[in-house]
Amino acid sequence: MQLNDMQMKKILDQGFLTRSRIETETAMRKCQMYNEMAQNTAVKGFFQEQAKGLEDVLGYFNKGMGELQ
Repeated sequence: MQLNDMQMKKILDQGFLTRSRIETETAMRKCQMYNEMAQNTAVKGFFQEQAKGLEDVLGYFNKGMGELQ
């Protein structure tokens, strides 16, 4: 079975987005965990902001996956 260039690009893009989604979700969950563990309010705020930013990035990746399919 041979794939044309557009099909190959779509497969590679899906793989890239899947990997990026997994890495971003992992980082977001770590930030949420660190936020819960932190005692200092400044540290809690920092990790809460980071988790929110990563949540936005995850939404962007999900949108990209939707466009590919």
